[in-house]
Amino acid sequence: MNEPVDILFITFNRIEYVKKTIKHLLGDTTNFRLYLWDNGSKDGAADVIREVKDERIAERHLCPVNVMQAYPTEWYLDRCRSEIIGKIDDDTIAPYGWIDKIGNALKKNESLGMVGCWTFWPEDYERNRIEASKKVIDFGDHQILHNSYIGGTAFLMKRDIAKKYYIRNHMGNAFPIDRIKMTVDGYISGWYFPLIYAEHMDDPRSEYCLMKKKDEFNKNAALTAKVRNIRTPEQYLEWIMQDADNILTTPVNRQLKNIHGENSLVNRIKRRLKSSISRLL
Repeated sequence: MNEPVDILFITFNRIEYVKKTIKHLLGDTTNFRLYLWDNGSKDGAADVIREVKDERIAERHLCPVNVMQAYPTEWYLDRCRSEIIGKIDDDTIAPYGWIDKIGNALKKNESLGMVGCWTFWPEDYERNRIEASKKVIDFGDHQILHNSYIGGTAFLMKRDIAKKYYIRNHMGNAFPIDRIKMTVDGYISGWYFPLIYAEHMDDPRSEYCLMKKKDEFNKNAALTAKVRNIRTPEQYLEWIMQDADNILTTPVNRQLKNIHGENSLVNRIKRRLKSSISRLL
């Protein structure tokens, strides 16, 4: 790819992850620009972001407080310049070359939405291989393992699509792009295939997982675990594996039906009540 890809990188504490991820990311010789945002880290991670030097760093912002993901995303979308943009989290190590491979697929196919690296474990795909293979779509030189949504790390998409589906007034507890609406509107999102494996260090199967440290789960818990009220590494691993199984064995049309059912008024009220009760316990 001739034009550099613009990548957003958000950090919040967990300096061990930040050091590994930024070193690996900058070790990739791919043509990209990096937009750095720190969410008020107090453990030295902000210093890493302040001091790191590389000609590909376009901008950096040190926020005094944790504003999660919505504000950094809006800041980034206001500044990024490339046709192809993306994001990688501070807990994700993606292999060298992933940006070029996925970027080329997006350049050649107008119907693609968000396309990313596989951040589950290889074994999660292998145990679901037969059903998962039915979800692979051929785009000539490229293939995509289709899903109605993907996670907000180690992915690329068109800048115009990101701006079109940006969710304003989002709480910020996830990447604020309406992935389901993108799918309903006909864009194909999913994981590049054959899968590009990226290590999610928050997965308890990773040797780097900080949540496995004794008595430090709450301190180092992933945002995904926090919003789901998960209390132990074992519970988190169980959720990750179930999530992978559901993703790989459920057709996209059925996913959309399930999601629309979950978003009914009755179910939204039930979730709010459950959330309120959990905060009281």
